[in-house]
Amino acid sequence: MYPKVVALDTDWTIFSGWLSKDKWGKGAGAAQKIEDNIKEISSREVQDKTNAQNKCVMYEDVPRIIEDILKNGAKLAIVSCNTSKDLCDRALYFFKVKDGSGKEKRLIELVSFDEVYNSEKTVHFEKIKGWAKCHYTDMILYDDEAINNIVEIKLGVTFQVSRDQKGLTWANYQQGISVWRRNKEIETPWLGNDAKLYPKKKFIGYSGMDLDTINLLEAGGRRHDRKEAARWGYSMYIADDPLIAKYFSDWIKDPTVGLGPSAKTVVCAIYFRDESIFNKIPKIWVPEDKTLQTNNVSGKPFDIAWSQENRDLKVESWGVKKPYILFARHHNMPKEKWGLPFPIPYPQRFNEMVIYPQVQEAQILIVRLSDADLAKHIRDGPHLHYEKKLTEWNITVPSETKKDFVANKESFA
Repeated sequence: MYPKVVALDTDWTIFSGWLSKDKWGKGAGAAQKIEDNIKEISSREVQDKTNAQNKCVMYEDVPRIIEDILKNGAKLAIVSCNTSKDLCDRALYFFKVKDGSGKEKRLIELVSFDEVYNSEKTVHFEKIKGWAKCHYTDMILYDDEAINNIVEIKLGVTFQVSRDQKGLTWANYQQGISVWRRNKEIETPWLGNDAKLYPKKKFIGYSGMDLDTINLLEAGGRRHDRKEAARWGYSMYIADDPLIAKYFSDWIKDPTVGLGPSAKTVVCAIYFRDESIFNKIPKIWVPEDKTLQTNNVSGKPFDIAWSQENRDLKVESWGVKKPYILFARHHNMPKEKWGLPFPIPYPQRFNEMVIYPQVQEAQILIVRLSDADLAKHIRDGPHLHYEKKLTEWNITVPSETKKDFVANKESFA
């Protein structure tokens, strides 16, 4: 199993350095066409004819990676926000790699989709989808800038970041393919929003959501909203108590903290389409640690994106790899600070389950609850009590989380 489209960023992913139109070709004797100022030093290196300090070197593992991509029958895409396509194309013309049969070619000759322009990378992939005629979940992007993980959050393209300007390595490449395969392994076909069509479904909780998000999920898609507070990243937040879900449904409409009274919200029952996949998907209960959290309300996009990548890295250090389900205890929200009466006594914390976009589209089924249905669930349940599911659901509980439980006088693990 292999992606149908493998996309690579340019600067600091395929090669070291930055092909900046504001720096290259600015020395004495510069050619009029900016791309004519690039000269070939070797099959892996190019240099500015007018300034030898400007150079780019293709990373050592990239030729092997491209050969492997093509051997596996995938289409190679170049997806870059570089503002000079002419510069990038010329550099890729000089770089030499082997095709799927082992024959040496110029890299540019092997590119099926050459998307180099300064735009959010969702735009690049929307165009590629139109040409490739395959779903976003059949694609992967390798990139050194975490901010481009928006293609995974919004569209479903698997995203693999290359850290610390080390470029795309063979290990990083293999890691991305492994994540992509695990994403594919949890997919259950979307058959429509009738719960009866999913005989293996599993009830996992409640969520109060705005109507726009509900419409996306009811079409088999994923949540797009990035305005509401999302302390564990852009995802779907689920409660084990319907009263908590009702609180957040009302909270969204509060003008002081949420989207305002014009927002239309509904509490929904949340299901996994296939219980067997829910049982096997990795799960982690994280401690209340602000260094792991995302401040999407006042944070800068750069920091928000990296907080998500760094959280995944920390979770992996605990033995849990993407895609995973995250659990946490949430601080109490007293009326004095948050505006609405909270349904559980202060300072008692409550549980939250966090479902990230790849899992949403692969598995989530929602059922709207009428006011009467919600009242019945509040009265009769089921109330799942996630803290009592640690063993049954095989939730990994790191030592840091156990210490957090103890510090808050909670004897869950």
